[in-house]
Amino acid sequence: MASTKQKTFTILLVEDDAGDVDLFLRTVEQELPRHEDDDVTLVINATAEGAIERLQKDPVDLIIADVRLPGISGIELLRRVQDLNRRIPVIILSRVDATETVIDAMRHGAFDYVVKPYDPMDLAARIHRAMRMSEILLQAAPDEPAAPRIPFKNLVGVSAPIRNVMAMIEAIARVPSTTLIIGETGTGKELIAKAIHERSPDSDGPFQVVDCTTFSEGTVESELFGHVRGAFTGAVSDRTGLIESGSHGTVFLDEIGDLPANLQAKLLRVLEAGEVRAVGSTQQRKVNVRFVAATNQDLAEKVKRNEFRKYLFFRLNVMVIRVPPLRERTEDIPVLARHFIARYAKEFSKHVEDLHPTAVTELVAYPWPGNVRELRNVMERAVMLAKGDRIGVADVAGMLAVPDRRQQEVPDEDYLHLPYAKAKEQVLEAFNRRYISTKLTIHQGNVTHAAQDSGLPRSYFHEIMRRYAKDEK
Repeated sequence: MASTKQKTFTILLVEDDAGDVDLFLRTVEQELPRHEDDDVTLVINATAEGAIERLQKDPVDLIIADVRLPGISGIELLRRVQDLNRRIPVIILSRVDATETVIDAMRHGAFDYVVKPYDPMDLAARIHRAMRMSEILLQAAPDEPAAPRIPFKNLVGVSAPIRNVMAMIEAIARVPSTTLIIGETGTGKELIAKAIHERSPDSDGPFQVVDCTTFSEGTVESELFGHVRGAFTGAVSDRTGLIESGSHGTVFLDEIGDLPANLQAKLLRVLEAGEVRAVGSTQQRKVNVRFVAATNQDLAEKVKRNEFRKYLFFRLNVMVIRVPPLRERTEDIPVLARHFIARYAKEFSKHVEDLHPTAVTELVAYPWPGNVRELRNVMERAVMLAKGDRIGVADVAGMLAVPDRRQQEVPDEDYLHLPYAKAKEQVLEAFNRRYISTKLTIHQGNVTHAAQDSGLPRSYFHEIMRRYAKDEK
């Protein structure tokens, strides 16, 4: 029998610190999970210039680069890699967990951002994920005929974070790779799973939802894998499990972090072998399923606490979509609000067409702890109760779980008795509230235009706005 040739996967590390290089090498050697056909080659360069020269001569599958390098920075290297070959994932390393640096890296196409000192297992998981993404991008070759683009039905937004999510969906859907969706409650993880299914080759098959939080310890195995007649008291007939019911389609494992520990090993076997065994049966049955899992928990932390199986985590952590909370994509709030207005105006047969600018300001300033789901509920109630053709500030303010900001302003007599530093802090806070609110009202919630009008860099304006929203919680 002819032997199969191993695929050589080349990782280019751009790092000038010898100690960090040594730690990286040990991490890859000891923690990185490997497939049988993986042959990983590491190439190390101390400068971005040397990395670019290497990239122009020989193929590279993944680049991991420090932000601070002698000469060209890691961010500039990222820009140049994007110009040379956008299909190479780039992971940026940094000792600084600065919001602006993270945003800058992601805006220029970084696949991931890791803060030093890093946890070896966490870095290995991120590298493993990038390797699998590199393989997917290689399979989705640019010379293949492009499939007709399917419009997103319920994923709405114009911000860079949500556009990145949409791009990930398009790339992932074309290959049958296990996907993990991470995000806070209410961010729309199930909508993303459905979007992946709708764009997959098996879109005509079932979309089976498995809510891992709803099963009791005693019934979850039967619900997932099925059972045969007589397997336990009450099993009067054979029953097909939810996973097998999703054959030739997609199984969405919602809140996978809550799956009981005793079933995690069995699910791992299903993911690896594509087989299920019903409770009470001695036979394995093949299933052809794409798995999409979702969680609002930190599975890596659960692994460290021995609450989640390490190899199930690695198996799920192949393709990861991180869904940003609504407070981190404020540009989308007016767009989403108008989307919900149109939906519920039609559903309730009401002539409601738009938002008043003051309502936009109120919505943008609110921190949305319940994310898009909370915004949807607020707009549904606002449309239901609206008396005019526009939703005004009075229609939404009472539905937001914050006290009236007008009661939070600081009258002179309330701060004059305070120490100077404390009094200044309170007055400055009240000024920031009024100023940001006014600018957002003038520009109907458009953060970019409001920042330009204020003469502030957009990132700085956004940070002031986020702090203002945070204080409202």
